[in-house]
Amino acid sequence: MYGKRLKLIYFSTGGSDVKEYSLGWQRIVAFFLGFLAVCLVFVFIGLALFTDILHDAQNVDLKQRNTHLKTMLAEIEAKVQALEKQVNNIQKDDKDLRIFLSMEDPGEDTRKLGRGGLAKPQSIYSKSEDEALRNANRINQLLEELENRMDFAAKSRLEIISKYNENDQKWRRMPSIRPVEGGRMTDGFGPRTHPTIGIQQFHDGLDIAAPRGTAVYAPADGRVEKVIIKYQPNQSYGRQIVIDHGNGIKTRYAHLRNIDVVEGEEVTRFSQIGTVGDTGRATGPHLHYEVIVDGEHQNPVFYILE
Repeated sequence: MYGKRLKLIYFSTGGSDVKEYSLGWQRIVAFFLGFLAVCLVFVFIGLALFTDILHDAQNVDLKQRNTHLKTMLAEIEAKVQALEKQVNNIQKDDKDLRIFLSMEDPGEDTRKLGRGGLAKPQSIYSKSEDEALRNANRINQLLEELENRMDFAAKSRLEIISKYNENDQKWRRMPSIRPVEGGRMTDGFGPRTHPTIGIQQFHDGLDIAAPRGTAVYAPADGRVEKVIIKYQPNQSYGRQIVIDHGNGIKTRYAHLRNIDVVEGEEVTRFSQIGTVGDTGRATGPHLHYEVIVDGEHQNPVFYILE
């Protein structure tokens, strides 16, 4: 086989000379190998160009993704900062309300619950996606902390509402206004000489002189415990009302002309319960007003907020 040769005859149909080429197998193999090498070179060059193009396309895609991620992080940062500001305002209101209601303050550490901080804007705009993702994780952690703070604030607000309602009920049932609008205080709480019998005795209420028929108001919410209509002239308190305000507090209104409530009736602050008179032992039209706490008479002046 090695002695054989390949002859190529070349001629033209136009009558030109015939040309012959005789090639040995070694030259044919060399030619084929050379052609194959050239093809491989072109293939490698093509692959290199394609790889560069693909790499450039990937870089462009990564840059676009990073740009989009940076934009998202900036938007999230703005929202988180706004949320953090709202949480801080809620916690400030919470603290003020607790002070107003005389409630124990849980302290800043408990309120913040391990509060973290946002990365600065320049650190968020990172050069690598890994760093951007780390910043995103940091923001996510802060969001969780803000969520915990909001949860604490919500529970605290429920405690405040409960305490406010409790205090509100106490306040509504705490005598705090003059039972007679205007009028003149003629006798205060304490020892005195009785104006009709002329002996020294303790005056356990407050006398407010006013024209006969002047309205008498309940100084706080409560339930009418006792109504006395029948009386003996020039004896005792005459027509009178006793109101139970709860929490051991009661009030008495004596020497009334008219009574506008009945036993068991619920009254509210500023409700008219009767009118000023001079029934019973009295030298003139006035209201005898008492405040009784846990069975002990108190100075009514301390229960009048002008």
